Amino acid sequence: METRDLQTQIHDLTERLIQTEKNRDEYKTKYFQFKGIFQRQTHTFYLYQSLSEASKDALKGIFKGMSFEEFLACGVQPGNIDALWEFSRNEALKGNKNDLPILEQIISYFVRLYNGTNDSPVIDFLTVSEGDSFDFDLHIRTQDSKPAGKISKVLLPGLVNAFTGDVIKKAVVEISE
Repeated sequence: METRDLQTQIHDLTERLIQTEKNRDEYKTKYFQFKGIFQRQTHTFYLYQSLSEASKDALKGIFKGMSFEEFLACGVQPGNIDALWEFSRNEALKGNKNDLPILEQIISYFVRLYNGTNDSPVIDFLTVSEGDSFDFDLHIRTQDSKPAGKISKVLLPGLVNAFTGDVIKKAVVEISE
């Protein structure tokens, strides 16, 4: 009788162990999913913090507060995406290119995040590549660029209406050919 009781206990404990391992694996999967999401968000926040002091100071009108949550809440607003893009455009046109790669990543992140809050994407990026012909309707050239020719560098991608394809913001480009 004692052997049977021990076997029942072993069976019950084995079942509990299997269920515990299953729960652990489920929580582990969820943890890695949340970790991935949080890392993308915090990566963008750290990118913002790595901007030059001059850029961060100029962007104080867009990004209120200092916390991660405030950064997200401010950045996803359509008016602030527009203002961030305009600031980036002005920096590109003034020749202040050091922060442009970071600003482009931040804009891209917030456009994706904003699009995710809608049933379908609202904003998309204008497809422009080096070697494309300059088109006044799609591009803004820098002051030191030639007046016409092939695009040698895309400094800031433009924005388009995802529904209509209408250009919202022209891409900022350099023309050297």
